[in-house]
Amino acid sequence: MTQTSANDETAIDIEDNADNYFDITRFQDLLEKLEGSKKRQQRQKSVEGRRDIFAGGLANMMSNF
Repeated sequence: MTQTSANDETAIDIEDNADNYFDITRFQDLLEKLEGSKKRQQRQKSVEGRRDIFAGGLANMMSNF
């Protein structure tokens, strides 16, 4: 019975390690994807901002006629 208890404790330790396992490579991949997504969103926001400025300027010019 003592041997079974020791094996049970080892099994619990392995399960705890599996729950606490941190894969740095996967984290880095996810972080890079997030940063890439943020950059694309910022670039899209800049493009839309320039488009709005151009449209506003064009509307002002047209209102002068």
